[in-house]
Amino acid sequence: MKTPSLPLLHRRQFLRGLGAAATWPVLQGAAPLRAATGKPTLHVYPDYGWLRGFGMVPSWGANIVEAWQLYDGARFREEVALAKQVHANGIRLWFEYAAWKTDPDKMTARFLDAVAGIAENGMKVMPCLFNHWHDRKLDYGGTSAAGDWTPHLEYVKTITTALKDDDRVFIWDLCNEPGSRDPNTPEVKWLTAIAAQARECGVRQPITIGTMSGPNIMAFAPLVDVLNGHPYGHHRNNLEALITSFTAMSKETGKPFIVNETIPGALDDLVRAEVARFYTEMLSAAGFGWMGWVIREGKAIATTRELHDGNGIEGGGYHPFFTKEGKLRDGLDFLTEPPKRRPPWEKA
Repeated sequence: MKTPSLPLLHRRQFLRGLGAAATWPVLQGAAPLRAATGKPTLHVYPDYGWLRGFGMVPSWGANIVEAWQLYDGARFREEVALAKQVHANGIRLWFEYAAWKTDPDKMTARFLDAVAGIAENGMKVMPCLFNHWHDRKLDYGGTSAAGDWTPHLEYVKTITTALKDDDRVFIWDLCNEPGSRDPNTPEVKWLTAIAAQARECGVRQPITIGTMSGPNIMAFAPLVDVLNGHPYGHHRNNLEALITSFTAMSKETGKPFIVNETIPGALDDLVRAEVARFYTEMLSAAGFGWMGWVIREGKAIATTRELHDGNGIEGGGYHPFFTKEGKLRDGLDFLTEPPKRRPPWEKA
C-alpha cells in the first residue's frame, strides 16, 4: 500500500515544527534521536562482513529521473524479489533531487513505497540521495554541488525526517561517487551541509558516502560514520591491494568500512561469475560486505549489453546479475547457497 503524501504547504509546516521540537523526545525521557556525542544509535555495527546486496535503479528507467517518473510499485517489488534468490539482505536504493523536485509530494510517496517494497521482501534499505557519477553515452543524471543549496536541503529534510527512526533503513548514503580528492572543494562543502542537515533532522542510522578509493575516501571521511569504497579491480591481486588500503583507512580513522558498489561487469557470463566469486568471498572475509551493481538488466548505461560501460573486464562493463527475463546469469548459482553469516537483525 502506498504511503499517503502531505500537501506541500502542510508538509513544510510539519517539518518546521519537527525542527523546533527536535530535542523534545529526549527531554521526555524517550530514546534519543542520536546520542549526545552525535553518533548513530540504530543499526550500529563494528563490521559489515554479513552484508549481501545490490544497488538499484529500476530497470525501466534509462536514468534516475525516468525511473521515478515511471515508477510502478508492483514491478518494483518483482525486481526486488529477485535478490532473495541469492540471499540478499540489503538494497542500495538510488533516489535524486532532480527526480524529487519534479513533484515533491508524489516522488516522496513513491520513494516511501519503494522502501516498503524492499522491507516486504525481507531486506533493509540504504537510501542513496544524490548521484555524482556521469557517463558520456547515456547519463544517469544528478545534482550539481554548484548554486543554491537550499532546495537540496529541503529535499534531504523531507526524506530523512520521514525515515529517521525507521528500522527498515540501516544506513544512509548521501551521494554516489563524488569526485573530490581534496577536502577544500565546493563539493566537500556541499556534502558537509547535506550531512549536517541529515543529522539535524535526527537520523539515528549511520551515515556514509559512496566514495571510491584512496584520497577520494579520505576527503569525505570526517563527514561519515562509516567509510565506503567502490573496488573495481579486475584481478584478485588488484582487489587484495584495495582491501589492504581500505583496512588501513579504517584503522586510521577508527571507523568501520563498507563496500556498497562493486564487482566488475563482463560481457561473458562465466567470466563475470569467476570475478563475482572471488570478490564476494574476499570482501566478506575482510568485514566489508558487498553490494553488487546492479540487480537486473535494464535500459540504463551499464545495465544492458548494448550500452555497457568501460568499467568491466576487457572494457565490457555489463553489470546486472539477472537478465531482463529475471534469470540469474550463468555461473552465479553459487550465490544461491546460504551465506556463512546472517545479518545482525536475523540473530534474535
